[in-house]
Order: sequence, then C-alpha cells, then structure tokens
Amino acid sequence: MSKLNILVVDDARFIRERVTSMVREAFPDFNVQAVENGLQARQAMQQKAYDLILCDWEMPEMSGLEVLQWTRAQDSYKTTPFLMVTSRGEREYVLKAIQAGVNDYLGKPFTREQLVQKMVKALSKRQQLSPEQQARASAMLAADQQKKTTSAAPKTQAKPKGLAQLRNSHQTFRCAIKDLNLREVKVVIKNEGVFPQVLEQVVVDIEQLSGDSVARINGFVTSVQATEQKLDASYVDVRVSFMDDDPDKLAHLSKYIASVR
Repeated sequence: MSKLNILVVDDARFIRERVTSMVREAFPDFNVQAVENGLQARQAMQQKAYDLILCDWEMPEMSGLEVLQWTRAQDSYKTTPFLMVTSRGEREYVLKAIQAGVNDYLGKPFTREQLVQKMVKALSKRQQLSPEQQARASAMLAADQQKKTTSAAPKTQAKPKGLAQLRNSHQTFRCAIKDLNLREVKVVIKNEGVFPQVLEQVVVDIEQLSGDSVARINGFVTSVQATEQKLDASYVDVRVSFMDDDPDKLAHLSKYIASVR
C-alpha cells in the first residue's frame, strides 16, 4: 500500500520538476514519474500501473483532456484518481473535464499545501494512504499553515509584485504589477492623460524588481479604472487578460509568480 505510483504530466519542465518535488516532499515513499506530453503519459500507463495521475490540460500532440478520455476508456484506469492541473479555470473547461471523469481540479499557480490537500482527498477516498502517510501529510499541511500565519503581517500598503511595460500600437506605459496569475495581470500606471483602451491588444513586458526580464505576454485590456474616486486621480489600474499559450512563457511566468508570493 505504501509504494504508490504517481504520474506527473506537463510539457513545461519547471512545472514537472516543481510538482514532482512537492509530491516527494510530502510522500517520500511514493514512486513519482514525470513525462512531458500526453503520448508519453499513455505509453507510461501501458507499461506500468499508476495510482494517481496529475496532468496538465494544454499540451502538444495530446491534450490533458484527451489523456483523461483515453484513461477512462481503459478497464484498469476507469477509477484511478485523475487530477487536472492547469491554468484553464473557465466553466466550460471544468465541465468538459468533469464529464470526461476527472476527480478534481487544481488551478495554476498553486501551493504545496493545495496540491497535497487534493492528493490526500483523492487517495483517502480509495483508502490508499496508510496512517503514517496521512499523519505525515497532515503534519506538513499544519506546518505550512503555521508558517503562513506567523509570516503574515499587517499591510499598510501592498508592495508591487514587479515592474512591467504595457505596450500598445502607439506608446509604452511604465507600470507596477499589483496582482498577477497565469490568466491575467493587474497593473497601475501614472495618470498622464492617455490610457490604453478596453479591448485593445497589448504586450506586457514583465520584469523583476532587479530589472531582469521575465516574459513578454500578448493580451488585451479588460478594464481601466482610476485608483481614486476623483477626476484628477494620480494613478490608473489597468487589467489585462493574457492570450499567450506558449509553454515556455507560462513556465517562466509560473516561476516568477511563485517567487513573489
């Protein structure tokens, strides 16, 4: 019972390595294998029996949804816990995964605590965790929660999560990042009388506070709002939804997000 086999499927190497590391930290006696696409996942499952599958949605050659559908078509994998790990959180995607037989959904970016909780929930339903494994996972979750509680401090003003340039076809806006995930970014720009327009296509050049470049992401403006309720507000919030699906860009972005949380 203790030597459970876990399969991690993601075309972004950073995500594969991060998930693999998290699983091994929480469950050191598990056997964890990572592959980079759906075809490799299918081959791995034909060669070996896995007890839980952690799979990305957007991958070349064979998507995570197709991997899930193939998995559920196999007699040996009809009830194997399958967790979709992806930035796709829209209702239509979630419904497709549920209809195909997914057990749970984990949105990127995620913490070790969130991943472990999902795994414990899925494996506990099948009584696949030993009391020792459950105790270790519970202790780790408690430690993560305690660390989060003790490190939390009252915030008088949120610090920027980085710097960025917002570029449209006319000009470039220097801005600070207020919030960021794999689907969108919220930035603040100085009110100089000219702003990006809602639904306008833009490019967001994300930088570290040190000035090092992180990624250039294509997107479109979804909202423009003054930070104060007055006509001469000094700053304006701009929200941009990303359109890029490039795995390398998303991998760099995930790594950056993890570093500033």
